[in-house]
Amino acid sequence: MAGFLSEVAAALYARYGEELSSLELLFPSRRARIFFADALSELVGRPLWQPRWTTVDELMSEISGLRTADRVRLVTELYKIYREFHDEPFDRFYFWGEMLLSDFDSIDKYRVDADMLLRNLSELKELEADLSYLTPEQQRLVRSFWSTFGEEAYLSEEKRRFLALWKTLRPLYHRFRQRLEELGIAYGGMMQRAAIERLRSGEFRFDRPRRFVVAGFNALSECEKELFKHLASAAGAEFYWDFDDYYRDDTAQEAGMFVRRNVVTFPSAGAVSHDNFRREKELVAVSCVSNAVQCKYVGEILRELNRTCGPLGKETAVVLTDENLLLPLLYALPEEVGTVNVTMGYPLRQTLAYSFVERLVELQHRRRMQRGEALFYHADVTGLLAHPYVSECDAALTRELTDKVLLERRITVGAGWLARNPFLKRLFRPADGWRELSDWLLATLDAVARLPFEGDDVRRRREFLAVLSEEIVKLRNTLEECDIELTTEIYVSLLRRHLQTLRVPFEGEPLEGIQVMGILETRNLDFEHVILLSMHDDNFPGSFAAQSSFIPYNLRAAYDLPTPEHHEGVYAYYFYRLIQRARTVHMLYCSHADEKSTGEPSRYIRQLDYESGFSVRHVEVGVDVNLAENAPIEVAKDDDVMRSLERFVDPASQAALSPTAFFRYVACPMRFYFYSVAGLRADDEVSEEVDAPMFGTILHAAVQRLYGKVRNELHPSASLRALMHSGEVAQAVEEAINEHYLGEPGASSADYTGNLLLVREIVVRYLRDGVMAYDAANDHFTVTGLEEEVRYDFPFEAGGRALRMKFAGIADRIDRLDDGSLRVVDYKTGTPHLEFDGLGNLFRGEGKQRLSNILQTLLYAMMLRHARGCDAVPQLYYVRRMHGADYSPLLVDRELGVRGAPYSLYEGPFEELVRETLAELFDREQPFRQCADADTCRYCDFNVICRR
Repeated sequence: MAGFLSEVAAALYARYGEELSSLELLFPSRRARIFFADALSELVGRPLWQPRWTTVDELMSEISGLRTADRVRLVTELYKIYREFHDEPFDRFYFWGEMLLSDFDSIDKYRVDADMLLRNLSELKELEADLSYLTPEQQRLVRSFWSTFGEEAYLSEEKRRFLALWKTLRPLYHRFRQRLEELGIAYGGMMQRAAIERLRSGEFRFDRPRRFVVAGFNALSECEKELFKHLASAAGAEFYWDFDDYYRDDTAQEAGMFVRRNVVTFPSAGAVSHDNFRREKELVAVSCVSNAVQCKYVGEILRELNRTCGPLGKETAVVLTDENLLLPLLYALPEEVGTVNVTMGYPLRQTLAYSFVERLVELQHRRRMQRGEALFYHADVTGLLAHPYVSECDAALTRELTDKVLLERRITVGAGWLARNPFLKRLFRPADGWRELSDWLLATLDAVARLPFEGDDVRRRREFLAVLSEEIVKLRNTLEECDIELTTEIYVSLLRRHLQTLRVPFEGEPLEGIQVMGILETRNLDFEHVILLSMHDDNFPGSFAAQSSFIPYNLRAAYDLPTPEHHEGVYAYYFYRLIQRARTVHMLYCSHADEKSTGEPSRYIRQLDYESGFSVRHVEVGVDVNLAENAPIEVAKDDDVMRSLERFVDPASQAALSPTAFFRYVACPMRFYFYSVAGLRADDEVSEEVDAPMFGTILHAAVQRLYGKVRNELHPSASLRALMHSGEVAQAVEEAINEHYLGEPGASSADYTGNLLLVREIVVRYLRDGVMAYDAANDHFTVTGLEEEVRYDFPFEAGGRALRMKFAGIADRIDRLDDGSLRVVDYKTGTPHLEFDGLGNLFRGEGKQRLSNILQTLLYAMMLRHARGCDAVPQLYYVRRMHGADYSPLLVDRELGVRGAPYSLYEGPFEELVRETLAELFDREQPFRQCADADTCRYCDFNVICRR
């Protein structure tokens, strides 16, 4: 297949021979130069000097004498002018500044009269005089826009704000350009406009005879058109246009929108074929259920092409219209396709090095100072300690620190506590202000680069770190030149925006192997086999409307600035030009609809279906889903399992079975196995807010502090009421929060967040208006134990052996009642469950009938009954309901119809059920099985393992 560049190379070599080196060639992309040189090398039989290469921007810079500046510098210079008209901080302006800069760039590139465009033409009478040079259609568009603005007194707030800004755009535009001229810098459009003005005024002439060849361009701005006219008249430029008659000759085809104008203004030098689209092609549209499936299916297409067409090389292109699919695609490519050349560059934001910078930035962002010490947020600390760049410096130490943060539930972590070695001391230190933050980032990246590392990716790691350091320095230098004071937040925003656009180029031979590229890189290149990804309409061509602008559509259309129609014409050309010479074209898209996409195929697929005359084969690719039921999971009680269980009945062992663990077995034997036999634990984490377990911990700790003051006091009503009306309740809650949540005993309420203040007030209210008020009104008791351990060796038989189960647990509170019996009190913060359907259902009932709170409280009562030789009454204090006048903590047995029964009423049947359960637990023939109740699994830590 002879591609466009091959034909241009043949035409130029035939005309100029070895004199070809005297030409200067302009292509729309740098990649076209490489493929042109390759095509030229196939024509010549001996060494030949290549032609000179240049670009539109290089020529414009040469003619204008200006150089373009960094975008950050341009926006900050624009802000200096903008703040003379509007009082707005830089952080809020930056987004608008980029939008204004893009608008000014378009105004200059398309040589629009800025004074006319940016005038306030709300007075319709001005139209006749001022817009007479526009066509009737353009005048209609301008009138249709400004006619929506009547008298200012009747305008909406949005229109008032628009007009207020619009009135300042004209002086802002001129003042900004004047400022840049003084600095000797420019934005792209300003440089191009200055160049054209110099050409038109005759101020510039080339210093030597030069011959130009312009090849492969499509949509031209007005400045580019003027430049090409000058090259044609003053330098005898030749033009070669890359198009096909299929869309050039059909005015309904938007792909030919610009070509039809270009070939008239700049006649083609000829010798390039334009009748390739109608040649035989295989067109396939592939609907995939996900982006991952798209990438996987590319491998299948390449395997089939490799089998039918032979080894694939540079004649095959995989084109990504969505650059985010690059890495998934690379992982999905099969080994048998051979060499792959990636032209897009590796996105820096998807590297470990970038994620490390993000971690560093977040660490400083959420840092706070307290009594002269830097405190870092727990998630940022553990995230950095787990990052490979940090963990590899001392894996044991970083793991130990992470475990301590989680175990001690530290919300904030002090810099001094973290400074266990020189590297961690350097890492965990505060950085105030954007300059200090920049210096700290550079120092940290340098320290990481110096750490010893011998992994497979050592070269990539150092390269990525070097690129990051270099770009941070560049941004720092640019910002210093801007002479504007920034907040740290704005610096971080600029840093992120800058780093996320960077790509690290792959190393390789660009003319070998399958070409993986973006759509813009395909310009002027032709391939026999084309595979296009993400060909859904929301992505290709996408929406020009998503590009923000201060210039409304009607005015853009009236003054021939780029519009959505312009955008669609450009992308239609990219598509049709890419496939016009291809033999096979596969167009893949994700048909899944979500908030970002409708899942509809690109309009270009529809056009091929209905307009091209080709038969487009449609393929649907899904994922086979196995809906077979999961097999039940069982664990046999082998010797290892039995040895683990024996520790609960071995007098020499310190292990004991808690009421909580016993209920785990009652609720689900498999859960008991995972937790108490296999020793599995859910990943610990520090909650950003006070979660339910922490709320209960704070309440229990506060109760213990308060009731410790009335311990052993008979009928403590008076003391409780005195405590309720003092500040000791709030003090006890704050002490509990400081110890168990913040881990800072010296903290005060001034250090609390809004959420923590709310939690404090809720706990205070629960205690003062609920627990303490209830006990003060019903004080026929004496507190004898707080958070006290209760133990009892329970006798049972299993496998013909007489055993004693060592039950042990911490009772929230033990009271001595006036009748001499005991009361075991369990504080609960959840939804009240005081009623149950008899003992049998607590052990063998359906999921919702097996109530953990009641069963565990009865177990405590059983242990007290036997350990202390007196009866015990189980009671549950549901703190969220205790403020009600009719609240009762007594258990209600619906089966027997009794309320508040002492343990002695249940002693026989309850202990028989306990014995049966323990005998089953120690029966080797009874494996651990999953429970049958789905509700039990809903909040289980191990439901993923069980696939429930």
